[in-house]
Amino acid sequence: MTVTVKHEKTICRICEAQCGLVVSTQDNRIVDIQPNVDHVASKGYACIKGLKMGDFVHSPDRLTQPLKKVDGQFVPVTWDQAIAEIGRKMKAIHQKGGGDSIAAYMGNPIGFSMWPTTMMTFFLKAFDADKLFTPGTQDCANKFAGGERLFGSPNDQVFPDIDHTNLLIVVGSNPVISKMSFITLPHPMKRLGEIESRGGKVYWINPRYTESAKRLGVHVPIRADTDVFFFLGFLHEVIRRGAVDMAHVQRYMNGYDSLVELSQPWSPERVAEVTHIPAATLRQIVTDYLAADGAAIYSSTGVNQGSQGLMVYWLQEAINAITGNLDKKGGVLAGKGIFPAPPSAGKAPRSRISDVPYVNSIIPAGIMADEILTPGPGKVRALFNMAGNPLLTCAGSDRLASAFEDLELLVCIDIVRNETAEYADYILPGLHSLERPDVPFYFFSFMGLMPVRSFTYTEPMLLPPGECRDEGLIFRQLCQSAGRPIAGSRIFGLLSVAAEKMAKMPVLGKKTTLDRIFLSLLTRSGGLGGLRKLRRFADGILLEENQPGDYLGKRVNTLSGKVELAPSDLVERARGLDKLFACEKGNTGRLKLIQKRERFTHNSWAHNVREFVQGNRHTNYLFIHPSDAQSRSLSEGDTAKVSVGSKAIEVPVRLDEDLLPGTISVPHGWGHQRARGLSVARTTGGANVNIIMPDGPESIEQGSGMSHMNGVIAEVDRA
Repeated sequence: MTVTVKHEKTICRICEAQCGLVVSTQDNRIVDIQPNVDHVASKGYACIKGLKMGDFVHSPDRLTQPLKKVDGQFVPVTWDQAIAEIGRKMKAIHQKGGGDSIAAYMGNPIGFSMWPTTMMTFFLKAFDADKLFTPGTQDCANKFAGGERLFGSPNDQVFPDIDHTNLLIVVGSNPVISKMSFITLPHPMKRLGEIESRGGKVYWINPRYTESAKRLGVHVPIRADTDVFFFLGFLHEVIRRGAVDMAHVQRYMNGYDSLVELSQPWSPERVAEVTHIPAATLRQIVTDYLAADGAAIYSSTGVNQGSQGLMVYWLQEAINAITGNLDKKGGVLAGKGIFPAPPSAGKAPRSRISDVPYVNSIIPAGIMADEILTPGPGKVRALFNMAGNPLLTCAGSDRLASAFEDLELLVCIDIVRNETAEYADYILPGLHSLERPDVPFYFFSFMGLMPVRSFTYTEPMLLPPGECRDEGLIFRQLCQSAGRPIAGSRIFGLLSVAAEKMAKMPVLGKKTTLDRIFLSLLTRSGGLGGLRKLRRFADGILLEENQPGDYLGKRVNTLSGKVELAPSDLVERARGLDKLFACEKGNTGRLKLIQKRERFTHNSWAHNVREFVQGNRHTNYLFIHPSDAQSRSLSEGDTAKVSVGSKAIEVPVRLDEDLLPGTISVPHGWGHQRARGLSVARTTGGANVNIIMPDGPESIEQGSGMSHMNGVIAEVDRA
């Protein structure tokens, strides 16, 4: 009997690029994945991780039934038992501690899928809970905080008009390895290369001579975590030259005079003392930026994870704005979502831990352990972890482990049993992205961060194995078991029960599942029609192009309707930067530890694919410049002890001339040796660098909640 191979089109959901794929399946198994050459946005581009998704779907470690911890060991249980027992515990915890005693963590890559992320927020709302932790405060929350201050909403973000710009300054980003954040940009290096082809220029500001800088453009090395001074020097020079579009500023912006005052002391010569960028080099970058007809400054994770990520975002976008490059062709454009953005949540809640504010409804992960371990009203007693591994990806990993042991209830919903799940009371098997219907995630559908505006709906490529269950259904059933209506709405709860019953009908059921009903309502709200129509466009739909000039004076969401160039809290912080500058000068001879992305890894979850960890990819390393290694009597292959304060890890040494001397790097996401549920990853080497990263309220950036994970002062010795 011949079994037909099906070839179906979908979109990848492991990062912002959201590339089009062609998935070939036979007998409900993936036999091949190729880039979709006809996709309207990605046009035949996809990375190695997207093309190897079959290895994750069909992993021998795939969870296919609920597990419960009994006497320290996980044993299979039925869904009915798991739902009933968790529901009872949730009811009791809620009665005792209220909504403040319940929290959730949502990881990647499920964060790039619309339905499960929405249902997790509905689940929390059912219990009057608002403590949602995500990787956002490890990689991008400074931008949300900056958007709120400058543009009036965390959802108001800008991105470089890549396909038209003539000068792009990229700070702390390496798209060859990690694509680009807050922008959907399949095949980023091809698009960036076209800037040079049309006579433009690309600058890379980075402590490391990255793979991207080796491909094209000009690399300018900078001392790690001194970006705020680079931008102050840049702003100083722009204003000194009188290169400000004053008519533009007066019409569309407030607070310019404060920028003039704050930038005055920060000459290129002064900031060079800590950035290590010569004053002449900085002035040349400014000259090129001002001379270009359409220029953009863009920064990413390398900046975001520094100690001043919010300050840098503010200064960067203030420069783009006052030079006339905001809302201009070739400059930076304001995203325009496909669907109407949800209303503002109003005044941001604040944590009981040091009065730390939430950012974009997210509580900083850097205080997760404090929220669990600190006694008193509001102590977190139950945590739901969906597709995340905070034990490896959040700062202060050892303290987090103690916190997880202190919980009354820890439930993990995932496709594998990772390190965090080892501490769980229950592990519930969820879906892989290829097993659910979906649309492009929030950054694009609601925020419009797309140089090429497009939309793709995808049906599932596979049926889920075993007893794996849709996360939205899991949350709804848990709410019902605990006697709490999902989303706090009895009407929505009744509708979801009806949809679940309809889903069991032989023919109609496949098209009327609750997730499809939700997605259909969403697509109709954006004027795209229902799912029946969208299924006909497997290669995606091109939407109206971005329109430079449609933002300023029209869509700015501040109370004044103008861009606020001088947010009061940031102005106050800027006045205290002299102290930070003195501290930087005092640390000139010390090593700074930075993060480093790798082509075959993605946070902590890609190490369970054997092909990704073969050969010298079986571990992470201490990357160190030869001169720094020599002064510490270290050679290639030695084992080094890397310390931050009293905490230390040991990793093998790799000499790396691409690093600016004084900079070291240890990639994160490693240290799987005790992961009993990951048969490949647990055989790898390496160490979890987040063991030594600082956590707690003193370690996060004021205003953004970002964990300080780049440019951390460290010591290196022979192990």
